[in-house]
Amino acid sequence: GLALTLLLLTVPNSAEAVVPPATNTSDITSLPAPYSQWDVTIGPVDGDARVLDLDFNSPLLHRRVSNRVYLPDRYRIEGAAYPVVYALHGTVLPALDDHTVDPVTQQESLLHMIGAGGGYLQTELFDLTSQLDKATFVVVAPDTGTDKSWCETCGWIDGRKDLLPNVHPVTGETLPADSHLHRELYPLVEALFNVRSDRAGRGVMGFSMGGYAALVQGMLHPDQYAFVASVSGVYETLTEPRLRAIWEALGYMRDQGYGTGVTDEIWWRNYDPSQIATNLAGFGGKLLLSYGDACLSTASLATEDCRTYPPVRNPAAATIEALLVANNHVAVKDLPAKTIPAQFIQLPGVHGANNHRVYADYIVPSANDLFSRKIVDPRSFSYRTVIPHFAVWGYDVSVERQDDEFLSLGAARADGSSFTLTGTGTVRLRTPAAFTPGSTHRIIVTAQDGSSNQQIATADSSGRLGLTIKLGGDHPLDQGTLTDVLSLDAANSTNIQIK
Repeated sequence: GLALTLLLLTVPNSAEAVVPPATNTSDITSLPAPYSQWDVTIGPVDGDARVLDLDFNSPLLHRRVSNRVYLPDRYRIEGAAYPVVYALHGTVLPALDDHTVDPVTQQESLLHMIGAGGGYLQTELFDLTSQLDKATFVVVAPDTGTDKSWCETCGWIDGRKDLLPNVHPVTGETLPADSHLHRELYPLVEALFNVRSDRAGRGVMGFSMGGYAALVQGMLHPDQYAFVASVSGVYETLTEPRLRAIWEALGYMRDQGYGTGVTDEIWWRNYDPSQIATNLAGFGGKLLLSYGDACLSTASLATEDCRTYPPVRNPAAATIEALLVANNHVAVKDLPAKTIPAQFIQLPGVHGANNHRVYADYIVPSANDLFSRKIVDPRSFSYRTVIPHFAVWGYDVSVERQDDEFLSLGAARADGSSFTLTGTGTVRLRTPAAFTPGSTHRIIVTAQDGSSNQQIATADSSGRLGLTIKLGGDHPLDQGTLTDVLSLDAANSTNIQIK
């Protein structure tokens, strides 16, 4: 059942109490299934009813999880729903996720933030509470327990079974992190709080590994977010040798079952923001990337954030931020080249030192502005992924093929009337619910060589058409070891028109 901690406190400078919407009912144990089975508890933190701990038993993760919820001063349990931004923390090193090593890790800022309770510590770097009088949106930070973190090196992606076993704390655990967000945390937050569930009212932000994850979330789920912000995140994992060495050594992909950049390059590319950035083309939202300067200049050393975290006392934090400067400069060139609008921000500071400034001066005003506007979904889009089953912009797609490789859904119209599939294997696809239930339609399938065939399909009760498209056999060369240009040239491209 639901055990809901109820402490009704008045928000400072406000005459109205802020409490979770679930407490506004006569029966506070009335959460519907499946949430009623998760032993959900909510309670204010340090007497501030604007800041809440939301804990529950996660069926997917097989553990109890802690999350921190920040309600803006203007939040009310009734009336128009509020936008919500999910804040993802960065790396927590499994071997350091233990308070017994605190005397060592607390000597350096990077070691401290990747040690015990790192998810909580990294969330605190944003100083979210200081902006509750200005933000118009709710912030939810998953995995904020002060003891240990469950997403240590998970990258906030779904892991898969692999032949190499994970042995904690030598490695992180293989976890369905993406599914936990979308199938458990988001629906529960939307059931408990007066927040929006549409993509125009949802954002994702993150720091370090969480900044990388925010980019991947936005690019894998462009129909789920309107605001995406990466703070000192990673944009490219394969090409730059120093960053790749760190990515390999700390086991972000290996711990989640995706091997190394040599053995599983195609999967590394699937979770590399630079490889899937085109999925954001035309999404109509806001993309923001920020990074520090590692306090490398004399002028920077005199600034407040460099004085607070001087590089000479925080060499690891300075070194990693210097690497991320070069990595983010790839994005500075790559995103405009792909015609994807983005805002780039560089401020003085080592890793994590300027997070509070980025949040207050850039993320809050940008998100406030975005959420106040109408966000229009694209009339057509392109999307690519190696994941064999995906749903995006109303399309539901599954592919059966011999090898893991990218499948591209290109020039896909929102009304389902036409699209192109590029890849191999057999694709089973359901269109958006854009057709009259029971109506019959002619499907014209034109292969890359110009040959065509026709099918007849009838819209189901929801107005969707179900299609099976055979793209052909394997590539003559392994796509996983080729550049994008070569791999797409080697793929089979088929155009579908629905009349």
